[in-house]
Amino acid sequence: MKNKMVCILNIFLFLIFFQAYSQESCKVLKSEISDKYIGKCKNGLAHGSGVAEGKDKYEGHFKYGLPDGKGKYTWSTGEVYEGYWKEGMRSGEGKYKYKKDGADSMRYGIWKEDLFVKKIEPRPYQVTMSRDIDRYSIRKMGNDNMVTLSLERVGGVESDVSELSYVSDNGLYREENRHYIYYQLRFPTTLKIRYTSTNKLKTFVTHPIFEVVITEPGSWMITLYN
Repeated sequence: MKNKMVCILNIFLFLIFFQAYSQESCKVLKSEISDKYIGKCKNGLAHGSGVAEGKDKYEGHFKYGLPDGKGKYTWSTGEVYEGYWKEGMRSGEGKYKYKKDGADSMRYGIWKEDLFVKKIEPRPYQVTMSRDIDRYSIRKMGNDNMVTLSLERVGGVESDVSELSYVSDNGLYREENRHYIYYQLRFPTTLKIRYTSTNKLKTFVTHPIFEVVITEPGSWMITLYN
């Protein structure tokens, strides 16, 4: 029994050492964020999702040691870029937040090889996840800073809902006539919705998930249909 415990302990210590060694040997090739890395690795290079820190900080996707894909980069001077990267450079759609004459400013558009090439209007909202939802509707109804959630089925209120989780990253919450409302919101706001329901024929259980980021202030109505 004692020998078995010693063997298990040795295996456990080996796994801890191996994990630590793997993290240390996983390199980031962008010098400004190469001091510390936690995340996925391939052939000794950061590859997949991860977080890298140095003078600056990057959180997002890597490819062969460089930011590549979607990610957030924060400079030591306070500027922030959120969007797409390619081979360590801003490439694709993204937003850049910075200070101009002491005031907050933002540049939103298309980047290519780290250069801003085209301005585009920010989307009022972006759906980041939709699973087990037949369809959805997102409408701006007015100017009050609030978001109302309605769950419906075949033209009526969805009555087969349980384990509802409706979460915003700010604001106050109330329920009113089977509507779920966040008010006094600050935008942009991220809303995450999860619940348990059944399919239309009520023959099996479903677990819908819906997540959206709303950037434009106003009174919004989200309707999910099952």
